[in-house]
Amino acid sequence: MEQQQFLVDELNEKIDMFRRNSADHKTLHRRLRYGSFGLTAMLSVLSGLALYIPAYATHLNVAILVFSGTAGILASLEGLRKADELWIHERTTYYSLCDLKRELLFQVKSGSLQPDRLEAFFNRLQQILNNSAEKWSSGIVQGRQTEKVPSE
Repeated sequence: MEQQQFLVDELNEKIDMFRRNSADHKTLHRRLRYGSFGLTAMLSVLSGLALYIPAYATHLNVAILVFSGTAGILASLEGLRKADELWIHERTTYYSLCDLKRELLFQVKSGSLQPDRLEAFFNRLQQILNNSAEKWSSGIVQGRQTEKVPSE
């Protein structure tokens, strides 16, 4: 019974962690993306105004420089943080853990959970977490490192 409770607690903890992290990365991705869209739209408006109102062209051109610099920073942050990839990766792992928990609780409620099956559930938990870590380190982190290396 202690092992079963440990497994359920561990699943709950990991599910909550991946849910929280994926929500944070989703929010970050959307903020960066919407910020880029907004700044791009503002650049178009400011450029048009600079042509339409030549008396304020100098001030508007300064604003264009500020907005384009900010847009560049947002685009760089989006590329460096890879919030969209992290969000999808964490959400996939989250759903895998939820599926595992649902199967485990179904076995527990039906009263057919044998000790060897409990160990199989634990091994599946370990496999999901290991696969998640491998994908993160090989796909997302490696992708960041190869972007910094100039091509030959």
